Amino acid sequence: FSTPTLENTSYSEVQKLLLEGRPFVVLDGARGLPMASWDCDFVKKEFPDSRIRQEGGQSDINSIKMSSDWTNLVKPFRAADRFPPGAPKNRPFYWDIAKASEDEKHRKWGKSPREVVKKIVGSSAVPYWLPQQESTSMGSSSEMWFHPPGAGAPAHMDPHCSTTVSFCFSGRRKWRMMLPPEEPHPSGYFDGEIYGASEPKRQGEWQPTFELEAPAGSAVVVYPGMIHETVSTGEACSSSISQTFEVPIAAAYYRAFWPRFALIGEDVGSCGYVVSGMVTLNSRTKIQPAKEEKARKEGEAFATKVDGDGDGVISAAEMAAMGGKASARQQGRTLEELVSFHDVDKDGVVTTKEVEESWVMFAT
Repeated sequence: FSTPTLENTSYSEVQKLLLEGRPFVVLDGARGLPMASWDCDFVKKEFPDSRIRQEGGQSDINSIKMSSDWTNLVKPFRAADRFPPGAPKNRPFYWDIAKASEDEKHRKWGKSPREVVKKIVGSSAVPYWLPQQESTSMGSSSEMWFHPPGAGAPAHMDPHCSTTVSFCFSGRRKWRMMLPPEEPHPSGYFDGEIYGASEPKRQGEWQPTFELEAPAGSAVVVYPGMIHETVSTGEACSSSISQTFEVPIAAAYYRAFWPRFALIGEDVGSCGYVVSGMVTLNSRTKIQPAKEEKARKEGEAFATKVDGDGDGVISAAEMAAMGGKASARQQGRTLEELVSFHDVDKDGVVTTKEVEESWVMFAT
């Protein structure tokens, strides 16, 4: 599948891609960010007393001092010799102090973790090509990844319900991605499991359909439920930060692939509240699991109730009337997101039949 490569873009140009869950790279996606110069050497000097860990080990403890010579510490993944062609062979370094240090103090974060988090969150900003939103929320979700040459993250699925943006500050990376199959594997998609190195029956399951090149200064978008892999392909240590953002949600993507995502026992499978909120147009209406006949009757009744003037079309005003009841967790999706979710035939109009079908999709 084609993966758009954009530069000097705008939200109006990427909005449809984001709503539909289409991977893309913005070559100057980190332009203007306060963190744009945070390469591997910068973080070593700026946060010398912090601690990080090398991924792929047996412990989540941060055992490596930031000021040490970790950029030259090369360790292969166990079973790396059985990874498929193109997969990363060496273990990367990971630093999730901003999102985890407060709740996971046992992991040994180094000196003054709160001050470090304050610096990371305060230096976070919304990129020029996304709509304005709360930058502190993005900063609080931060995960920094450091890939010396040849290192990378094996194919895995993130536990996020919001879309992630990964800003590459130095080096160069290759990304590969794929959706889980219609019948996801019951063992899930933890780091590299899909390669089949430890479970031979899974060999051949990794069939990436998207490939992107991310040079320094770029940004790559990763959607909930998307299995993805990275590998450093340049000669310099590659530094990046991954952050989730709230607006827009990948609404049409969720509508298209929720039936398979719902079968995954972890990660994106826990995002049902996001989908039900869009199905019910930001209301607190509960959707009970049901067989198709019953679900269709309930969906039809809901759509009829929303369609105040009975014309078979759900207007913006009718959607807004339902949205006043949104719970804090559902966050209240925008009109553009709701239309993108329900408008399956993409004619720009949401009909009562489309709302009914969305209900049936979720309930069954």
